[in-house]
Amino acid sequence: MVVVADPSVLRGIPEFFESELSECLAARTESLATFRELGPPDLCHIVKTNPKTQVKDIGSYHYVLGNDASSSATLAAYLNSLTYSIGWVGGKPSPWKIKSGTYCCFNAFSRVDVRVEVRIPGGVDCYVVDLRGDRHPINNQEVWNETAVSAVLRAILDDNDEPDGNDGQPLLGLRKLDPLPTLADEKRFLEAAQQAFWKGWQLGTEPEVQVATFFSNHLSNGVMKYFSEAGRLGEAAKFFEPLYKKDPEVGAVLAKAYLGTDEEIKAVEILHEALKRQPLSYGLLLIQIDFLRAKKRYDMALKLAKLAVTFAPSEYTTWAKLTELYIETGDFKSALLSLNSCPMFTYCERDAMRMPPPARTHLPLKPDPATLKPEDDPKKMPSASGTIFDENDPRENEVHPELQRLPALSLRGTFSRAYNLLIRIVTKVGWDELLKFRSTVFVMEEEYRIHRALAEETTKSVGPLPTTTGNGDAGANGNEAAVAPVEEDGGEEEEEEEDEELKDENMEKIDLD
Repeated sequence: MVVVADPSVLRGIPEFFESELSECLAARTESLATFRELGPPDLCHIVKTNPKTQVKDIGSYHYVLGNDASSSATLAAYLNSLTYSIGWVGGKPSPWKIKSGTYCCFNAFSRVDVRVEVRIPGGVDCYVVDLRGDRHPINNQEVWNETAVSAVLRAILDDNDEPDGNDGQPLLGLRKLDPLPTLADEKRFLEAAQQAFWKGWQLGTEPEVQVATFFSNHLSNGVMKYFSEAGRLGEAAKFFEPLYKKDPEVGAVLAKAYLGTDEEIKAVEILHEALKRQPLSYGLLLIQIDFLRAKKRYDMALKLAKLAVTFAPSEYTTWAKLTELYIETGDFKSALLSLNSCPMFTYCERDAMRMPPPARTHLPLKPDPATLKPEDDPKKMPSASGTIFDENDPRENEVHPELQRLPALSLRGTFSRAYNLLIRIVTKVGWDELLKFRSTVFVMEEEYRIHRALAEETTKSVGPLPTTTGNGDAGANGNEAAVAPVEEDGGEEEEEEEDEELKDENMEKIDLD
């Protein structure tokens, strides 16, 4: 850790100091090929020099979310603003000056890293770095539009501040800004997002969805999350309306936006019309299921859930929705069967860079409210330096060791959702009843082994069938022994036929029309 009085640090901005100049840029270039979805937060690297001494230049970097990346000028302006964050020492300006800086922002649509180099006092150079590490000039405005949309979506969908954010490993040194501070910025973002909408499936989607679609991808999810948290789903409906005219599957998010604004009639009309145009879309059925569940029409919702499973048997969301309906209707045996049928996907962690260990770290922390006096203003209090995690903090060991071994803490994606569904069943019926349902529905592996071992022992004890001899008694006994297995086999075949007939009778037929 460094102290606040260090003249080489930036006031109120986290920094990781490099052991060698530009090593973070080389590490980011090597990691470009591993980015699969939206990419990691933006990287800001600066080089500081002290002209008054013979000390060599030092490099530092930090991460940024929410900065305007619509042009090279906005990124260069951010780097220039850092020059005003150099601290003062003893009432005098710091001898350290920012010599140059590089801002890196990943374009998730074109899969390139847009970089802007600024040399102070003058000189700006912008280019893109592809996945192989080669440089290319920026020739069109579309690259900047895609980069701006990517940067805003990363800021909207970021969960670093949540307790289990960033896959349980919060990113240190992250500076978060408001991605859309004004309505004019919001308008520009929506215009750029509409142009890039049909490429939104390339960004990926939630970990519970196997294949990204027009109604389920990071672009659609980001727009819905932004307006939902602001209570302005009407604006989201305006955004999706022109897109729905080109593809009926967009009607899923459009109807969801209308339902969020209590315009249920419009939502039902959209779903009805979209299903006529695209009858095999499971996304439209899922929105209908949620609408029917809200109206307590579980019988109709259950039929649609089975139909959604038929249309998308490899998607987790359809099976999970069917399981939820079985739980709500009290059919826990069927709930266990459908839960067991849920396809589970390997969880893909968020895109991240593997950086070399820093030489030193500067993390400005806000003042502790408990230590403030009534007359102190938190906004005017100087930032302190420190670390978020204190190894000597006794509160780190407050969790009971038995609770730390619970599997839910390490589950991600579909495994975490399936575990939550199982917990819902346990909450409703209790652990003992769950074990009874499990024994009724499934044959556990250990029970199957025991049953098979007993069957093998019975077969060995009977031995080979005896042959007919001249002795009448022996022949009669032999015939009886020979006939008995045949009767058992016949009985088993009859039981199998009866089971098949019962299954055929119980199978429900769904009219696709």
